[in-house]
Amino acid sequence: MKGWLPAIALGGALALIALGAVFVLQPGPDLTDAERTDAIARELRCPDCQGLSVADAPTGSAQEIRRQIDELVAAGATEDEVRAHFVARYGDWILLAPASLVAWIIPLAVVFAGVGALATWLILRRGSDAVPTERLSPEARRRLHEEVEALDA
Repeated sequence: MKGWLPAIALGGALALIALGAVFVLQPGPDLTDAERTDAIARELRCPDCQGLSVADAPTGSAQEIRRQIDELVAAGATEDEVRAHFVARYGDWILLAPASLVAWIIPLAVVFAGVGALATWLILRRGSDAVPTERLSPEARRRLHEEVEALDA
């Protein structure tokens, strides 16, 4: 059974990754221009506010960015093109969520490594609780052999 444990854990992890990929890669419903503008505004950081999105910030700069988003969306720009426009102007800092896949993978890798280390520690700890046995004397070994043969008969 111990030999199957890593294979089962790996299979479970791969199944979770595949399930997550289905939800991430699934196309969403068609949005109106106003909904697209709001969605993009929620992904961009307000230049004047501490940790607020452009959609939530009450400042003039946030209102100006929302107006620019609205103009770009009305002109037919995709969400990626609008994001790229603001990244070119402000840098990656403007994005509330990390654009790099590495920024999402590293925390997951740390969690999986921690779970693996915990599982390894528990398995090794469980094995260390065994009471050491003494070697059998030739007489005890002979008696054990006789009793096993008696059970088989």
